[in-house]
Amino acid sequence: MNSRLQHLLERWSDDRFTEAERQELIDMLQSASTEQEIIPVLEDMWEKMQDEGLFSEAQQQTMIKNILDRYPGREFSVDKETGKGMHVGHRNLFIRKWSWAVASSVALIMGVGIYYLYHKKQAETPTGVVQSITNDQQRKSGVLLTLSDGSQVLLDTVKNGRITLLGGTVAKVTNGVFEYERTGSEVQYNTVSTPKGKQFELRLSDGTSVWLNAESSIKYPVVFTGKERLISVTGEVYMEVAQNPSVPFRVAVSGGTSVEVLGTSFNVNAYNNEQSVRTTLLSGAIRVATKGAAYKLLKPGQQALTTTGNEPVQIFDDVNAVSVVAWKNGVFDFNNVPLEEAMRQLARWYDIEVIYPQTIPKVQLGGTIKRSLPFTDVLYFLSNVGLHYKLEGNRRLIILP
Repeated sequence: MNSRLQHLLERWSDDRFTEAERQELIDMLQSASTEQEIIPVLEDMWEKMQDEGLFSEAQQQTMIKNILDRYPGREFSVDKETGKGMHVGHRNLFIRKWSWAVASSVALIMGVGIYYLYHKKQAETPTGVVQSITNDQQRKSGVLLTLSDGSQVLLDTVKNGRITLLGGTVAKVTNGVFEYERTGSEVQYNTVSTPKGKQFELRLSDGTSVWLNAESSIKYPVVFTGKERLISVTGEVYMEVAQNPSVPFRVAVSGGTSVEVLGTSFNVNAYNNEQSVRTTLLSGAIRVATKGAAYKLLKPGQQALTTTGNEPVQIFDDVNAVSVVAWKNGVFDFNNVPLEEAMRQLARWYDIEVIYPQTIPKVQLGGTIKRSLPFTDVLYFLSNVGLHYKLEGNRRLIILP
């Protein structure tokens, strides 16, 4: 009996339920003769559901109240420590002392099995709504998910919730991380992009983790099929790629650079306003190439520099990888960073425009700054290293000689 019940519940949870199986499950839940066999399975199911946080405490009590209103006269033998089997007429004490898992499973046995099926489905219904986003909304809100049909979702508005996408795909945001919970059967491409001043973390369907810096994007298939895992990125991206030697992971970078990943963690800086693409390897191994050129293998601590032209890949040793990925950990690391490059980083994060009306000052920055600091504190830092500037309005920073 237990194995059959578990099978039916699995069929239901995977949306493979037939009408005959649905009726069989309801009959099984309502059958008094099978209570002792079903209760342990249901208790386990409800405990897992409680651990997943599908219902709040208030929702749980409301649900029990509705059950009690429907079955006011049912009695059970009482366990004094746990309250199991308490006379259901003592409603307040029942709600306060009964184990939620046991109360719910007994309620199912009492003939309301469909209550769980219906309400759990309702709880799993994605909370996000695919909506059209105006340019003004995008500028104000931030991280944007673009679906294969062009519709868009503001991920900033989904706080620890689920969203329904195309083709039966369900995704969720948990503690700021976006990932796919259920993928559909169709091959679809999604794009996640960040505006100035925000970074974002997502997890691809193969388990690869991706961190997007400000003003960056990644385009990827919702589910990987075929002989390779191919994605494309712009801006700056740090990745920890899930190993799968039989299905190589490849990254197409703006400007013609291609990265073949052999199971590793690495950083790609490919902003349009930078003179070159810099790919830095932290662990594992990658191969980097440009159009028409052969791949070059990188070792941990090395950085590949590529340009949009046909120049060969340049490899630099002993790169400070911790400094390169400081942005991922919420820090600007300006040690040995040219002034122009540092100001471009600040411009992307604080959404400002940096102007050099004359020559670029020969000022060497140093040290680190938390990206959580307000821009006024950053200006104080710049003045302390001898940089002269003038701020027009809130967004135009004029660098003086």
